[in-house]
Amino acid sequence: MTGTDGRRRGEARPELKSLVDETGVVPRAAALGEAREVLARDGVVRIPGAGPDPEAMVVAAATLLGGRLRELFGIRPQGGTDSPVLGLHNDGAFLEADVHGRTVRLRDPDEDFLFMHCTSPAPSGGDSVLVDGYALAERIAAEHPSLHGFLTGCDVDFFGSRTNPPRGVPPTPLLRRMIEHTRGGRRAVRASDYALPVPREPYWDTHLAHIESYADVLATAFEAAPRFRLESGDLLILDNYRFLHGRDAFTGNRELHVLSVRTTEAF
Repeated sequence: MTGTDGRRRGEARPELKSLVDETGVVPRAAALGEAREVLARDGVVRIPGAGPDPEAMVVAAATLLGGRLRELFGIRPQGGTDSPVLGLHNDGAFLEADVHGRTVRLRDPDEDFLFMHCTSPAPSGGDSVLVDGYALAERIAAEHPSLHGFLTGCDVDFFGSRTNPPRGVPPTPLLRRMIEHTRGGRRAVRASDYALPVPREPYWDTHLAHIESYADVLATAFEAAPRFRLESGDLLILDNYRFLHGRDAFTGNRELHVLSVRTTEAF
C-alpha cells in the first residue's frame, strides 16, 4: 500500500517466512573499551548505561571508528508520543543548504554508521528491530534470483514517490541500487519506503513489481525478527550499510537522539 505522503508499506506474507528466518539480530552488549572489536566483527553493538548525555555518541564515534571518521552530521532528536510502527529502513537523507553562496550538505544519503542514544524509553512498546541485510541478500539470491538480479542490477529513484519533500531536499532524482558496493568494496544493502522506477524507465511495470515484492520481503522480515529494548542511557551503534532497522509502535513519550556519520569507506 502507498499512503498519501507517497510512503509504501509492504505486507508480511507467510510464504516468505522461511526466506527471512534467522536474519533478525539482537545486538551483543559490550563496554566502550570492548565495543570496537564487537562492532568490527558483528557490524552492530549495544553499549548499556553510557549515561544521560547524548554527546556520549560523539565520544563513541571517535573511540570506535578512530581515523576512519570523515564527517559527523550532528545530533538530532527523535521520538515522540503515541507513534505507529516504523518499518525497516536505512538512515541517510539528501539534504542541502546554501551557506554564504556555498552548497553545504546537512545530511548525506551515504551515511554509513549510525549511533543511537536512548534518552527515555517509551513506557509501553517501542522495542527495536534489526535485520542483517547481508544475510537477507544472500537468502534472496538463493531463493529469488530474479528479485536479487533486480536489486543488484537496476537503479531505482530512491525517493521518487515522496510527496511535498521538506525544504533542502534537491528535486533531482537520486538514482541508486538497493544492493551495491562502494569503491572500497563494502556492500550496501538498502531499503526505501519511497522508491520508484527511474523516470521514463521502459520496463516501469516490471521494475515496480520488483520494488513491491522487496517491500513485502522487508515487512515479513520485520515481523519475524526478534525484539530488544533500549533502556535509558543505552547506545546502539550499527553499520548502516549492513543493517536495516525499525521499531514497534509505542504509547507514551519516547525520546531518542541519533548521530549519523560517514567514514573513509563510504561512497
